[in-house]
Amino acid sequence: MKNAVPTFVVDAPGGGGKIAIQPNYLISQSPDKVVLRNFEGVISSYPEPENYVPGRADDYFAEIYPEVMKEKEQIGISAIFEDQSTSYTPEGLARLKRRESYSDRPDHETLKSRRAKRDELKEKKFLAQQKKDSEAEGQTQ
Repeated sequence: MKNAVPTFVVDAPGGGGKIAIQPNYLISQSPDKVVLRNFEGVISSYPEPENYVPGRADDYFAEIYPEVMKEKEQIGISAIFEDQSTSYTPEGLARLKRRESYSDRPDHETLKSRRAKRDELKEKKFLAQQKKDSEAEGQTQ
């Protein structure tokens, strides 16, 4: 059994047919219209309603379902839109689990754990360069 996935479509003017509002078909959008391309390559523009008031959907929803809006929790995408968060990381992200398991391994090393060796090599290189410079200086005199 397959689940039905609803798709928002626009019946494009000028015989453009029904065009799904998806990244492959949405070419451009402005406050006045959207420009769409159908599967055949026909490009059409679809105007926004003349009396459209942006942001009215939330107010309308609050009028109809006031109890739901009181319980509204700002998480995920809605928190990003409300500038309460800059990103959203899904729970159980495999990358984070790999990172945790890697750092728990006994043979795990970081650059911090190699800092002493790095400093030792830098000092050795510095001393060798000083010796080389002093020898070159001695030969030119």
